Amino acid sequence: MNTILFATDFSEASEHAFRQVLPVADQLRAKIYFVHVEHVPATDIQASGGMLEQVMQHRRQAAMEGLNKMKWETAEFAFNNNTHIESDHILTTGMIVEEIIHAADSIQPQFVVLGVPSHHHFPALFGGSVAGTLIRKCSWPLLLFPPVITRYPAGDILFASGWDAGDEEILSRLMTLAAQLRKKVQLLHISQARENGSEQQVEAYIRKHFSKELESGHLRSVVLYEDDITGAVLSYMEANEISLLVAGHHKHMIEAFHRQIAVKLSDHSHTPVLIYQS
Repeated sequence: MNTILFATDFSEASEHAFRQVLPVADQLRAKIYFVHVEHVPATDIQASGGMLEQVMQHRRQAAMEGLNKMKWETAEFAFNNNTHIESDHILTTGMIVEEIIHAADSIQPQFVVLGVPSHHHFPALFGGSVAGTLIRKCSWPLLLFPPVITRYPAGDILFASGWDAGDEEILSRLMTLAAQLRKKVQLLHISQARENGSEQQVEAYIRKHFSKELESGHLRSVVLYEDDITGAVLSYMEANEISLLVAGHHKHMIEAFHRQIAVKLSDHSHTPVLIYQS
């Protein structure tokens, strides 16, 4: 069975993402695990006069009520749509990112889902951001829902790729996901130099491995030559009806550069962003 790990802090952003992920879980026939991590800062401990156990008991009770509400609303959504979605919860205490990763490693989900707050809460270099730290540390795909979504329910999936090492595997996994979601895929290859020959590599690869998808129109590739990679992706999305943006996070020598691109895409896109690790 497919599984989805939904990380929630019961914020408005999490509530918004929750509403968006239910139809996805239905399409994928996936079980949803709702995970909430209780983290008590030292200031809270001091303010409570050292009564940490009492503070944590109160917070866990409130969190449990929130998790049960999400499970009930999942069942209600399934009933109203004449379908079935299994759900469960994980309530734990500790460091937020580490506990989410621990839960993901245990469940092995198709992706981890987060609601991304408004732009001014999502710093350009991921400073202090749970989403940014997860992109850097988590080995599982991350599905980020922005606070405002431009709705193109029938739109294609856009894979923005520099055709780095690992993008072949991402494309293969993405084509499987697209088939499950009954979506077409556009592969947007952005090159900063016409002479590097990467566009020929892309064309040769997809014609060798996805000839049927190309012929049927379920996959098409577009090449752009731009210095501003992030700007080119966002401009392309504005001109095309895209329902999901996919990008790869590549952990190598210029990770900070790639991380900045992923941040900008997540921060400025009004489309959900799925980030694969490679």
